[in-house]
Amino acid sequence: MKYYKVREKVAIRQAFGEALIELAGRDKKIVAISADLGGSLTLDEFGAKYPDRYYNTGVAEQDMIGVAAGFALRGYKPFAGTFGSFLGRAMDHVRQSVCHNKLNVKIVGSHGGISNAQDGPSAHALEDFAMFRALPNMLVIMPSDPNQTIKAVEALVKHNGPAYLRLYREPLPVFTTEETPFTIGKANIMREGCEVTVVACGPHVGLALEIAKEINIDIEIIDSHSLNPIDSQTIIESAKKTKAVITVEDHSVNGGLGSAVAEVLVENYPVPMERVGLHSFATTGSYEEVANYVGIGRRDIIKAIRKVLQRK
Repeated sequence: MKYYKVREKVAIRQAFGEALIELAGRDKKIVAISADLGGSLTLDEFGAKYPDRYYNTGVAEQDMIGVAAGFALRGYKPFAGTFGSFLGRAMDHVRQSVCHNKLNVKIVGSHGGISNAQDGPSAHALEDFAMFRALPNMLVIMPSDPNQTIKAVEALVKHNGPAYLRLYREPLPVFTTEETPFTIGKANIMREGCEVTVVACGPHVGLALEIAKEINIDIEIIDSHSLNPIDSQTIIESAKKTKAVITVEDHSVNGGLGSAVAEVLVENYPVPMERVGLHSFATTGSYEEVANYVGIGRRDIIKAIRKVLQRK
């Protein structure tokens, strides 16, 4: 597999498409299905290389899931992708066709959270973690950088069962390497610390690492790329050490990473906790403008860190 250089900026949707193309060269069972947004997920490039294994259902997300389920029943490994914000209309088919039957369908929701900032609230995927995390038999994965995306796609090809992979539109800085471990269900401690634990996923892992260099607080940073199953043991052990936890995600504060971590802690080791996430629909603007507007920007993370420390 081709990996990117550290500090290079690459959109993880691009990393997804390139990884899938390379893996499809090794495995003829891999097929790709889009709902008229293949270009945004680099699936059109997949179709150009493997025209007999790429299908566009048009603006019909329900059909996309149904076609993927059919391929899985015939022993193929379908990846069905569109914008995460448009998957809500297909959830009945995800539930009934894919999850009930434990089919080997990988659902890809691109432009997650507010990463599609300039297209406005109708194109923001704010509740996808919650929808998919609630479904039995469904993995939920959110890579933090392009290199981790490559490993996630490779792991999902090997995994036999339903999974949701969330992608991001904005180019993200590469900070993991080919040697950085990736295991479904196992979080990575990206920075050890003793004062506060920051559990993040997606682009906010890299942002938390930048913040840790800027403020005089000893932060432990956990990359929780797997929301379901979540790595309870790593979270509990870190909470026992720091006695304070914040979660950071580009998603509603309800039902996503913050909720998953709160469930783990309240049942095992309650500590002061703050959740950084969206409390309402967003607006239209540049990515940075919208992130600050909805409360998931740099200043909001620092504010939450200081607030939870006051509660210890």
